[in-house]
This record gives sequence, structure tokens and C-alpha cells, in this order.
Amino acid sequence: MTTRLARVPILSLVLALALLPQDLQAGVKGTPEGKPRVAVGDRAPLESEELREAHATGKAILLMFGNPWHCIYCEKVWLNIKELLPRFEKDIAFVLVAAQRVKFWEPPDENVRLARRYGIVGEPWVFLIDRSGVVRHIFVGFTERQRIEAELNKLPGRSATR
Repeated sequence: MTTRLARVPILSLVLALALLPQDLQAGVKGTPEGKPRVAVGDRAPLESEELREAHATGKAILLMFGNPWHCIYCEKVWLNIKELLPRFEKDIAFVLVAAQRVKFWEPPDENVRLARRYGIVGEPWVFLIDRSGVVRHIFVGFTERQRIEAELNKLPGRSATR
């Protein structure tokens, strides 16, 4: 009888998590899931002030959705990106968008709308967008520095200086 009672709270917790809206589940699970609404080859929705400004520079854009101060995988990916920044900042604008609610912090509405527009659930997500505004690559979850660097080097119009 005690075993059956011990299972009830666990079953209740599992059921409660299953009934959470998908965007809240991702925060609980801490990992990206599913497919984004924006795919490789699509025109990127440049629907935030920061993205419009980055695009206006004529540079390609590395857009990361994540909370490096809250999510360990986001932190690791962002540190990998920051290591690459000095070599690529001439050709690529780096944009970080924190769109998930975390304890004691609400993201700006603009960030939430942008994440919904991209159709992402969870974090981190990294979109490489070329100079013409087309998505060229999407990284989902933790990504090693070498993989990011390899894709940055493939972006059209990138200068030969390294």
C-alpha cells in the first residue's frame, strides 16, 4: 500500500508537466526541441531593432536565442561564440536574444515575439544568416566552437582574412 501511495505524487508531477504549455515545458526540460518555424534557405525574420540594425551594416548575422546567465548550455555556446568574435566581427554581427522567462526575470516583449516568429522551443538555438538575410545554418542545443567556426567560414561574402 505504501508503494502505491509513493507513486501517486510522482505520477501527479509527471501528469502536471505533461499538461504544461509547450513553451513552459522547454524551460523545465532545459533543452531545445522540435523544428523551428524558420528553416535553412528561408528569409530570416529580421523583426527586432537589433536585427534590423545588424542587417543594415551589410554583415552576415549570427543570432543566438538563449540565456547564458541561466542555462549552462547557452553559457557554453555563448562562450564559444565570444572566442570567435575577434576573428569574425569584421564580417559578422553577433546578436544574443534572451526570450525565455527565468526566475526573477521577464524577457522584453520584442524578444518573446521574435522567438515565437522563429518558432523555437527551448534553448539554445543559433541561426546563421547571410548578408542577404537568408538562413544558411541552424545549430540546435550545445554546439562546439569548431562547428560554429566551420559554418561561419562557409558564409558567402566572408573576407579571406583570418
